[in-house]
Amino acid sequence: MTESSELTAESGEVTEENRDAAHVNNDAAAANAAPLPEQSGSAGDAVPAAAPVSDAPRPPPLSEEESLHILCVDDEENILKTLTRLFRGEPFKVLTATSGKAGLEIIRSTRNIGLILSDQRMPEMTGTEFLKEAAEIVPDTPRMILTGYADVHAAIDAINQGGAQRFLMKPWNENELRLAVRDGLQRYHLIRENVRLSALVIKQKDELAEWNSNLKSRVLQQTGVIRKQLEEAHQQKVKTQSTSDAIINMFADLLDQRHFRLSRHSRTVAALADVMTRALNLPQAQREEIRDAALLHDIGLLCVSDKVIAKSAEQLGADDLAEYRAHTVRGEAVMEVFPELKGMGGMIRHHHEDYDGSGFPDGLKGERIPLGARIIHLASFIEQNYAPDLGIAAKYQLTRKLSAGMGGPFDPALAVAANLAVQEVLVESATKQAPVEQEVLLKDLKIGMIMTRDIYNSHGLLIVERGTLNTKAMESIKRHQLSIPLNRIAHVQKSSV
Repeated sequence: MTESSELTAESGEVTEENRDAAHVNNDAAAANAAPLPEQSGSAGDAVPAAAPVSDAPRPPPLSEEESLHILCVDDEENILKTLTRLFRGEPFKVLTATSGKAGLEIIRSTRNIGLILSDQRMPEMTGTEFLKEAAEIVPDTPRMILTGYADVHAAIDAINQGGAQRFLMKPWNENELRLAVRDGLQRYHLIRENVRLSALVIKQKDELAEWNSNLKSRVLQQTGVIRKQLEEAHQQKVKTQSTSDAIINMFADLLDQRHFRLSRHSRTVAALADVMTRALNLPQAQREEIRDAALLHDIGLLCVSDKVIAKSAEQLGADDLAEYRAHTVRGEAVMEVFPELKGMGGMIRHHHEDYDGSGFPDGLKGERIPLGARIIHLASFIEQNYAPDLGIAAKYQLTRKLSAGMGGPFDPALAVAANLAVQEVLVESATKQAPVEQEVLLKDLKIGMIMTRDIYNSHGLLIVERGTLNTKAMESIKRHQLSIPLNRIAHVQKSSV
C-alpha cells in the first residue's frame, strides 16, 4: 500500500474470554499452511531441513482392517468434548488428551493415527513443542494447530518447528474444520499408499535382478508394470499441495483475518499485476512469481501496530511513519525464512521505490528497481485511486493521475500495460456490476444467480468468472472451498436473488 492511501484496520486481538467460547462460534475461517524447513534464529537466518527425521524404523504398512484415529490435544475439556461431538459419524475414532505429555503417550501406544490436531497455548508444553516431538514418532502423520491467537510468528514456529501442515483459528467453522481434517486424512492415506508402492517397486526390482536373462518377454512385461506403478505414485504425490502454495495461502489468510481492506487491496493488486505481466508477455513462471508477490506485498503490515494501520499516511507522526515504512523490510524478512519464497523478497522490499529515486526503503532508481516491484507499486496505486462511485469519470480521472506519475513514481514503460489492467480488472467489472449489485455469502449462492464479479481463490487465481451460475460453476466453488472460505462475500444481481 502506498503512503497516499488511508490505512484502516480493526484489531485482530483474541482474548481469553472469546477463546473459551471458540467452539460454539461457526463463523470464522480456517487459515492454511504446509510443512516447511525448520526455522533457526531470526526471520532472515538460514534454516535447516523441515520435518524431523526419527532414527527409529518406520512401522510396516497398515492393513485396511485397522481402525483409523485422529488425536485432539487441548488443555480445555470442553473443547475436546465439542470436537468429539463434531466428528461423530465420521469414519474414524477420536482420541483426546489434555496435555502434550498425555498426547505423546497415546501416540506411542496407538497405531494408525491419521491426523493430530493440537491447541497452541497449553501449560508445560506448547502445541509447537508437542508437534515437534510427535513428528519424531509418527513423521508421516499430518499435524495441525488449532488456536485462538492469530500470530504470524506463532504460525511460522508451528510450521518450521512443529511441522504443522495447517494453522487453524478459534472460533472455527464446523464445515471448514471437517474439510480440513478430511483433507489431512486423505494426505495421510496418500503417504501410506506411496510407502506401500515404493516397497512394492523395490521388491519387484530385486526380483527382476534374479530373473533369467533369456526371459526377455517377462522382463518387458514386468518393466511395464513397474513403470505404471511409478507413474501412479508420482500422480499421488502431485495431488498433495506444494509447499510454496500452502505458505502463500497461509499468509493470504492471515491478511484476511487482520482486516478486510488489506485482503481486498492485496487481491485486487494481484489481479492487476497478473494482467500487466500478461500484457508485457513475460514468461509464465515470472508472471506467477510477480502475482504471488503482489498478493503478499503488504505481509509486513502484520507486524505493524493497529494504531498505525488505523491512520492515513497524512496522520502519521515521525515515529509512526518510520514504523509503517519498515513494513517493506519486515515483509522481505518473512519471505527470507522460506527458501521457496526468497525470489519474492526483493519485490516486496522495493514495492514502494519510486522510478525517480524518491521512494523507500533504499531510494533505488529506474531499472535498479526489480521489475516485479515496479509493477506492484503501480498496481497498488491504481487500486487505491480508482473511484467507481464516479461512474464513467472514474477511468479518466485515474488515467490523468497515471499520466502525471509516469517518469516520477512510475516506470513509463508500464503505461500501456497499466491502462489495459485498469480496463479489464476495474472498468469492465464496475460497468457490469451497475447499481443492481447485492452481496451474499458464497454458501448462499444458487444455480441461476448472476455473478457480477469474478471469484478468486486465496492465491489470486480465477475460480469462477462473472455471469450466470450453472452446475459446473457451483462444483468449481465446492472444489476450492478450502482456499475460498464459504463465509466470503460474493456479488450478484439483485434481480437474480
